[in-house]
Amino acid sequence: MNHPATSELAPHCSCTAEATSLSRCLHEARQQIAALGAEFEADCNRLEELQRRLREQHCYLAVLGQFKRGKSTLVNALLGEAVLPAAIVPLTSIPTFLYGGEKPAARVQFEDGQAEERLDGAEVGGLAEFLARFVTESANPHNQLGVRSVEVTYPAPVLQHGLVLIDTPGLGSTFRHNTEATINFLPQCDAALFVVSADPPITEVEVEFLKLVRRKLARVFFILNKVDYLDAEECRDAVAFLQQVLGEQANFSPPPPIFCASARQGLAARQDQDPVAWQQSGLAEIEQRIVDFLLTEKGEVLRRALARQAGDVLDDVQERLELTVRSLQMPQAELDQRIRRFEESLTKIEKQRILALELLRRDEEHLAESVRKRADQLLPRTRQFLQGVVQTCQQREGPKWSEESTREAIAAAIPGYFEREFGAVHEVCEEQLRETLVPHRRRAADLIASVRQLVEELFDLPFGRRQPEIGLVVSDRPCWRTHKWTIKFGSIPVTWIDRLVPRRWRHMRIRRRIMEQVQYLVTRNVGDLLSSTLDNVHQSVERFRETLDKGLQETVQATRRALDMARRRRGEDSAAVAPEIARLQSAVADLRALAVRLTPVDATSASEASAF
Repeated sequence: MNHPATSELAPHCSCTAEATSLSRCLHEARQQIAALGAEFEADCNRLEELQRRLREQHCYLAVLGQFKRGKSTLVNALLGEAVLPAAIVPLTSIPTFLYGGEKPAARVQFEDGQAEERLDGAEVGGLAEFLARFVTESANPHNQLGVRSVEVTYPAPVLQHGLVLIDTPGLGSTFRHNTEATINFLPQCDAALFVVSADPPITEVEVEFLKLVRRKLARVFFILNKVDYLDAEECRDAVAFLQQVLGEQANFSPPPPIFCASARQGLAARQDQDPVAWQQSGLAEIEQRIVDFLLTEKGEVLRRALARQAGDVLDDVQERLELTVRSLQMPQAELDQRIRRFEESLTKIEKQRILALELLRRDEEHLAESVRKRADQLLPRTRQFLQGVVQTCQQREGPKWSEESTREAIAAAIPGYFEREFGAVHEVCEEQLRETLVPHRRRAADLIASVRQLVEELFDLPFGRRQPEIGLVVSDRPCWRTHKWTIKFGSIPVTWIDRLVPRRWRHMRIRRRIMEQVQYLVTRNVGDLLSSTLDNVHQSVERFRETLDKGLQETVQATRRALDMARRRRGEDSAAVAPEIARLQSAVADLRALAVRLTPVDATSASEASAF
């Protein structure tokens, strides 16, 4: 299908002068380093990976808003077809990721490890029906299927240049924890489109949500949807009111621009291939100005990061080349003596490395114990919270107090409560992790520095120092349990018995069963939170250990490769040593020139992207 107004995105997204310049630099760097010999194959592979990332850059754009604002219709309009089910209650914590692809496809993953569900090459209608089985409340109430994530690929032009659209659960629906779950999800996103409509333009729930969003995302763009129900004056009043609220209550200063649109008309225009109606719907401006802007900004950030990483590769290669040159300039006997001293010193460094890893293991145990204590403290607090929910239900319903409504209230309260607790525990754990790992980072950096200092002392050659960042991994998060499901056959339902006893006894029976469920849910959910947090802490420490250990090993191996290369070439025809030194010095000069060319890319000002 030939969608109007989307082909203009390509020149801005993937063919900018900066991206072309960086791509050319990476290509030249690979060629120059490959010409140095097989010893530099790993460096060539690192540059090849950077080139791949430059080609396949992605911008994650979340579509946010209150329930029934038209988010899914807006996404469908940008895609050009009704890919997502619309006018439904979306499930809790299950955003739908939409990627570009050659044909329509979908993948659904589950929490409990059961085999994923796939649909490949379906028609649009079949794809929407497939998704509805997992992302609608009617087909999957309370997420009984345990859906963890939904990914869709679709051959839409808007997704062809690295944009990933994310349709998120609606705020203010029957599921109270949508806001908190979405807040915890936002750090995965680069920016957001926030969809409102004129009925009313913005609510208190949305304002409070936006105050949190501003702290998570650097870019939020606002769309006033359903303007086809307003006349020109009403539309102007709605925009003015929305900007006033965003400025005064949500702290957006200056008030951001508002894009007026009709997602319903935009989708119809795409399906009818009507470029005039597409422009009139307001979606053309959104696509051209917001999506293009986001892709350009994302591309700039990615280019700066890749340029820095490429500069690190060039620095590494230059250091080894300079070490080789210095080694070639030494007499053979002196070179052999210094290599022996280097290897002897490495034996001592290896003993220090083993001791450092043992100390790290002990501190990980202490950190895990701290997490367990927090979980123990959470048990009575959670029990008290859910008992309060039960008491509120009983007081509100009075003589008509029912078990079913109380269970539903507990189910509605649990996810939001535990999302808050999970976020709080994660924040505390990350702070403790950083404090715990700081001395280990310093110790590992000292080990790496000791290797580099050896090189400096033995060969009078300075080596650079780079250290990895520390952060808590969130690779696992629980699916909160909201019910204790029991199945009984061949017995009289307890609710029937309740009808036969006086109200006081009935309420006692209900309370006993409810408290049994509360105890079960408290124990299981706190246990799941504890297990998930401990897994995240362990993976974080493992990643830290592997990164720092890898840094030490790479430093040692790089030094050895440089010295081995010098030793081999010194053993060859002595007449060839001088030309080899000249060749390597020329290569160092060429790499330095490439590094200078990378610097403007790395220092690109963010103000260029904000010209929008």
